[in-house]
Amino acid sequence: MTSQNLFAITYNSDTTEGRGYTITLGYTHTRELADAIVSDPRFSKYCCMGFHNAEECRKYSVRPAELLIFESVDELYDREQEAERQKALAKLNPRERKILGLE
Repeated sequence: MTSQNLFAITYNSDTTEGRGYTITLGYTHTRELADAIVSDPRFSKYCCMGFHNAEECRKYSVRPAELLIFESVDELYDREQEAERQKALAKLNPRERKILGLE
């Protein structure tokens, strides 16, 4: 499994009132490029009621995103199992961790 830290360019499906769901147009490797895309006046067609405010677009339409690329079926389920294991271990107090030989 590999992961990439990217920046998602998003907009709201309801361009009238902004009460719809989020749609992702695409991803960039840098925040600067994502900001430039949403600051461009042509991005106004994705803005609520066509009103383009570059500052608000940079604030609400660019989001950090981690993209996970799995190479096998087991990678997904192993990742979930490890997350559950870490969650369970976090619930143990120091005495319990010592008894289990984790310290």
